[in-house]
Amino acid sequence: MMLGTRFLASVGREGLWHERVVHSYREQWKAKHAETVERLSGSDVELASYQVEDVRSWLQKVPGDAPVCSFPPFYGGGYEKLYEPLEAHFTWDAPQYEPLSDDDVVSVLGAITDRPYWLTASNHHVPELSQYLRGVIKATPRAAPFYVYASEARTRIVAPRQAIEPVKAPRLRQGDELVSPLRLSLLKPGQFNALRSRYLNPKIAPGAANLAVAVKDGGGRVLGVFAMAPSTFTPDEVYVLSDFAVAPTDYPRLSKLILLAAMSTEAQLLCQRSFSRRIRRVATTAFSNNPVSMKYRGLLRLNKRSPSNDEGWRYQLQYQGAMGQHTLAEALKMWVKRWGAPMTKTGV
Repeated sequence: MMLGTRFLASVGREGLWHERVVHSYREQWKAKHAETVERLSGSDVELASYQVEDVRSWLQKVPGDAPVCSFPPFYGGGYEKLYEPLEAHFTWDAPQYEPLSDDDVVSVLGAITDRPYWLTASNHHVPELSQYLRGVIKATPRAAPFYVYASEARTRIVAPRQAIEPVKAPRLRQGDELVSPLRLSLLKPGQFNALRSRYLNPKIAPGAANLAVAVKDGGGRVLGVFAMAPSTFTPDEVYVLSDFAVAPTDYPRLSKLILLAAMSTEAQLLCQRSFSRRIRRVATTAFSNNPVSMKYRGLLRLNKRSPSNDEGWRYQLQYQGAMGQHTLAEALKMWVKRWGAPMTKTGV
């Protein structure tokens, strides 16, 4: 059953990723089962008692002065949806109860806090409990925060710590003229974090990059950065986690040059060496308040447009394109010709 929580949601679903998950668990079932049994057998934690009962009736039975620690569902029917794959594949004597509605969640929260000692958490701020806010937890940079409320506790904030390393290379600035040739330089994780924090839109949640690369001009100045990760769904594809240009400069379309560099033959070779696989395509996601992204327009194909699941943006745009169709030198010539950026003629 524990292993089922990891793969049953993919059973019967279309898509290469779901098929690979199911195939992997079938091939490794004996080993994974043995590992899980060994891990559970080694645990010395035991429950003294367990009540198969609805939380609403249970809270009425618990003594009024007893402390309560709870992590309730955030939406009506949330847990039913979460464990739906298990219900579809296991038969058991399930208890009868009415799923919590959104109003019931509020009611349960009130029953918990109407005690001398309690602790609970929510995925959104509850104004009525502001005076009891004891902590804000953000497990990863891209994770949604959890708000922890308690009757008594110290207030604290728990968030990921981002390692930063200095980047000693100069950056292109206003008044500087971009010169050829272009070249790529690998970045350490801390260096990538430093440049991303300086130039990337702060509303865009950061992610961990497998490969981070700085794009430099002939003068050794950093023009921008792109970061890649192997695609989860398509073996011969890489996902562009970040691509941004330094600013301010005299080149308003410098970000397109960074994207062209990320699609170059040289970048393709770096990806193939880092990920140990053949790479033919790139894909990325853009968050925008416009139906298209001007940075990717004309360079990548828009595959899907949907409402954004990230606050602050209207659209979530999925882009895809070929990789390795031009060299860095050809990328620079293409950029100069199509977007008319000023630069020296030497080497172009």
